[in-house]
This record gives sequence, structure tokens and C-alpha cells, in this order.
Amino acid sequence: MLLAKFFVRVPSQSAADVRHYLEEHATGSYQLVDVRQPKEYSAGHLPGAQLIPLKELPQRLAELDPDLPTIVYCASGRRSTAATKLLLGAGFKEVYNMEGGIKAWHGATAAGPAELGLELLPSDLDLNDAICLAWAMEEGLQRFYRLLEDEAAGQTEKTLFHKLASFENVHKKRLLDRYQAIHGPDSRPPDEQAVVMEGGRRIGDYLKRAKALLHAPADIFDLAMSLEAQALDLYARMAAASDDAASREFFHQMADEEKDHLSFLANELDRFLA
Repeated sequence: MLLAKFFVRVPSQSAADVRHYLEEHATGSYQLVDVRQPKEYSAGHLPGAQLIPLKELPQRLAELDPDLPTIVYCASGRRSTAATKLLLGAGFKEVYNMEGGIKAWHGATAAGPAELGLELLPSDLDLNDAICLAWAMEEGLQRFYRLLEDEAAGQTEKTLFHKLASFENVHKKRLLDRYQAIHGPDSRPPDEQAVVMEGGRRIGDYLKRAKALLHAPADIFDLAMSLEAQALDLYARMAAASDDAASREFFHQMADEEKDHLSFLANELDRFLA
């Protein structure tokens, strides 16, 4: 009887179904858990995924909410199958293994260790801090796109970068509206740290990488999508690290807007490739 129970197939979803689920559901309404090793996670992970290596999972169950839908993945689906069984056995209500693991994932990924960018998070973070930090990152990304627009030789590439820079205005306006609601209609968030990029990196680091891609518009979209994936990843992890409810909700909303940015870029890329 026990052996038969052990070999029962765990609830699973295809990578495509998981991608659709993440696109359609608000950040914070589910948990995404990566049970690989830290080096695997650093090389590439699903944006917003929480790293809990399989061997550490039994001791770290308290870090997860058993009432939230939970999606677990690894490299190929084997470790995550074991993790799914473990979580279900521990009383988690709804857990799904992502079939095929990250090898089957064909969406945007983020890179870097689990703590990347979180050093920017003040220990006493409040909503005002969150808005200022997000403003600095959005301003930094917009400046980066404008630098690339200036560097690009062809008009097609210049037009792409100009559009991407303009795209950031939507996010900045929402941030400005929230900031002015707190500080008054004539106030603006400080931008002394605007050299910080989404993902916690510096503009110069990204500019060096991007110069080699200026001749390939499809690669430009790939770079832009990787930046937005990094931003989604950082905002989602900031939400998880925030003790203040207002800041946590704010970062969840920012992560959801980054999902919209990714969807926009994917649609634009499809149109370009058609």
C-alpha cells in the first residue's frame, strides 16, 4: 500500500501551461520554487522563483505558504517531482511539478544569485523607499536605451531603441503618480541613483554587452526581454523580502507590470520576425 502510494503520479503541468499561468495570475497569488543548486539558479532561472535546493526543502518549509498554489521546477523535472511529493505530504494544498524542468522552458529567464539586487533593499524599507528605488531603476533603463539609440548606426535600430525608451514612460508615470500622492503634486522622486539598472546592475555593464548587438534587431529584442525579465525577478524577490505590507503589494504590482512589458516585447518580436 505504501509503495503504491509512493509511485502515484504527482500533479504536473507542462512548461507552456506554467508560462501561461504565470502570465495570467498576479504576482504574490502563487509560489514559484526552484529546487536546483545555487550555481544552476545563478546561470538562469524563472523570474521571481525562490531558490530552495531540494536537500534543504524539508528544513525550509516554513518559508513557504501551504495555502498558496505552488509550482516547483528543477533542471529536467526529476528533483521537482520529489519536491512536489514532499510538499503535498507536508500538507500543501495545491502543488504542481513543471514537466521537463527549465530545459523545457522557452520563455524569458533571469540570471544571477538569489541575493542579486536585494542589497539595494533598505532594511527599514517603506513605500516611499520602494517608489524611489523603482524610479531610479526605471530611469536608469530609459537612459540606457537612449544611449543605445545614440550609438546605433542604422535607422531601424534607432527606432527600436527610441520606442523601448518611450516604453519606460508608462512605468515612470505610475511611479510619479504614487510619489506625488504622498509628497504633493509638484514633487519628483530623487534620481541621484539613476545609474542603477533594473536588476541592480550599472548602465556601463549593459552598454558593453549591447554594443555587439546593435546590428541585429532580433538580438535587441532579446536583450530588452532579458532586462525586463531581470526586473520582474528583482521586483518579485523584493516583494518576498519586504516586511511592510504596502511595499510588498507595491512590488507585486511592479512585477505584474514587468510581465506586461515582456508580453509587449514578445508580440513586437513576433511582428518583426513575420
